[in-house]
This record gives sequence, structure tokens and C-alpha cells, in this order.
Amino acid sequence: MIRPSITMAALALAWAGAAAGEGRPATPSGIQVRPFGTLATGQAIEQVTLTNKRGMTLSTIDYGATITGATVADRTGRRANVILDQPDLATYERSKTKHAAVIGRYAGRIANARYTLDGKTVELIPNARGMTIHGGPDGYEKRVWKRRDFADQDSLGSVYTLVSPDGDQRFPGTLTIDVTYRLQRASDEFSIEYAARTDKPTVLNLTNHGYFNLAGAGSGGLQTHRFCIAAQRYAVTDDQRLPSGELAPVAGTPLDLRRPTDITPLLAQPAGTLAPPRGFDHSYVFDQPAGTLARVAVIDETASGRRLEILTTEPSAQFYTGNGFNGTERGSSGRPYRQHDGFAFETQHLPDSPNHPSFPSTALYPGQEFKSVTTFRFSAVAAGAAPGACMPASSQ
Repeated sequence: MIRPSITMAALALAWAGAAAGEGRPATPSGIQVRPFGTLATGQAIEQVTLTNKRGMTLSTIDYGATITGATVADRTGRRANVILDQPDLATYERSKTKHAAVIGRYAGRIANARYTLDGKTVELIPNARGMTIHGGPDGYEKRVWKRRDFADQDSLGSVYTLVSPDGDQRFPGTLTIDVTYRLQRASDEFSIEYAARTDKPTVLNLTNHGYFNLAGAGSGGLQTHRFCIAAQRYAVTDDQRLPSGELAPVAGTPLDLRRPTDITPLLAQPAGTLAPPRGFDHSYVFDQPAGTLARVAVIDETASGRRLEILTTEPSAQFYTGNGFNGTERGSSGRPYRQHDGFAFETQHLPDSPNHPSFPSTALYPGQEFKSVTTFRFSAVAAGAAPGACMPASSQ
């Protein structure tokens, strides 16, 4: 299991010295902090922008520990934000789309809003369809997280901390969560590192709900994207996207993305595996040993040459193609987000895992520490280059 950590030297560097006349720590080079607005409650929110040696930036805010942008170079060196954002704090506060925020306590669905752990049944808060989604109301994406910034020899970043009390969203146990956003200094790569501890037996499933468009946020659909997902199985679900418990082969289905694929013809299909609504909203299952950081997806955008490789220690990911976008939301570019204008790749455990003993466990007990890492690695390829493969030919 990978165990990311912030060294004492890094923290010392991040917090050493006081800003002149302010009595607060100086900001390390490459980290910019600025006001991002005030919530309806009156609480002020800050935005942190990390900039590495290559000029890539990663911006986050305290509200929801949300990523508000990531600028990445194309094959000509031109940089664009590739994460779908919102224009201001008030829009983030109103939105139900959870743009690039941390989701918890349990990302995904839990059937019948209940689960049983160690013989004890826990009743959660159901939605109108009788299930719990993303932890229920007042999710972690609507919380203000505490933040500390750091810089070390190889990276710079921010650690966001949230204490979720016993009974929060009706989940047992006081849960202390640290989410670290880490930008590498010498490469266009950032990681999200999760760590959590509890004082009572509970279940936990954390993810980031970011939407990407490698041509640039607000640039339109996914026609120029090619997707390769290194998964041979997916979770079979019913019409409410609740797992049946079966993990079926992707082979012979529209979900088989083991070779680089233009998915736009699949998105246009009016019926079948991807409808309704039209698009992907499926859990892909990976085969790497538990806790091993492995490459699970490669996405190419052929017009710009931007390539995204995704690595994770998680056993699955929810691949979602923005099926619910309808043009009512606009990003900071001013352009509306329409259906299939972005994709999410939410690395996590499977939905409804507490009710399926055969799925990888999401149980967390006192004395244990939950650890998870997902890395987003960007590069640019020459015009005419073949899209990136994600699996050996023998596995395709």
C-alpha cells in the first residue's frame, strides 16, 4: 500500500517565517493564495494556485476541497484549463453537480439507504428513490475544509482536513480525513492522496467528482477524445444504477474500452447498454493487487495532443460522460456545459459495497488508517501519433 506523507521538512518549509506585519506564515514560492469570495453564511473562502517549473497550475478552494482548475500544455505549448469549473463561489454553492469536489462519506449509491456491518444495521438518509447517493444531504462537497500548504524538493501542494462527527449523515464514528493535492515540480502531474481514521466501525468511500475536457473546459463535446480503460470487468446494475453483485466481462459489450476508442458513436445510441440516458455511467473494475498504484486509463485529445494517464490504488472507477449536463451551467469561460461536454473518472470502491460481501470491503475500524492515491499525469503527443494503449495486446 502506498503511504503518501508530508515530511516535517516540507511542513517546516511551508510554514517557516512570518509574512511582514501580518503575523502569519509566509507563502512558499510557487504557491499563491487569494480570496475567492464569501459564502451565504458569511464565511470567507480562499483559493490556492500551485505552479510548477513547467508552468502547469492547479487551483483549489477550501469549499468542498474543490479543484477549480488545472492548466496543461498542448503539443504547441499552449496551456488551457482542462477541468470543468464554475465562474464564482456563489455558483459552486448553488450547484448540484459537485464540480471537482471531494465526495463522502460514501461516494456512489447505497441501496435502500441502509447497510449492515458486524451484525449491526445502519439506517442512512434516503433520497426520493429510496437510496443514499454520495453520503446523502449536506455532503462533504458543501463543507468548508481546513487547509495547510506545503512545499518540498519535488512537489508543492495543500492538505485539506475535515472532521466528520459521529452520526454525520447518520454514519457511525467520528471520521478525520486528510486530502492532499500534490503537484510535481518537474512534470505535469498531480496526485490526490486520501487518508482517514475513525473511532467507531464505519464504511468509507472517497473520491473527487472532477469533470475533464482535454481540449479545454467549455470547448464542447468529446468527439476528439480517445478513451482506453484497463478494465476487463464492470459492475452490472439495474435501471437505478444499483449493482446486482455480478461483475461481468466488458468483452462483447459497448463498455469494452480496452483499446483506444472514439466513444461518440456510442453516446448517440438511443437504446441499449448506454441508455437511458445516453452515455456512460458505469463502474469499471481493475485487477491490480489491492493498494498498488497502477495505470488504469489513458485518454487522448487528438486536436491538441494532450494525453492524460490515470493511475490509482482504488479497485474501480465510475466512468461518467456528463449525461446530465443540459446547458444551464456555464464555466468561467462563459460557455454552457451541454450533454457530453466533459467526462468524469471517479476512482473509488464499488457502489453499494457494504451490501455485497464479494466486493472489496469499504469497512474502516478504529486503529486502522484508510489510504488511497490517484495520480493524473499529463503530456502532449505529436500530430498523427497513435492514441495511447492502456493494456497489453494479449489482454485486449
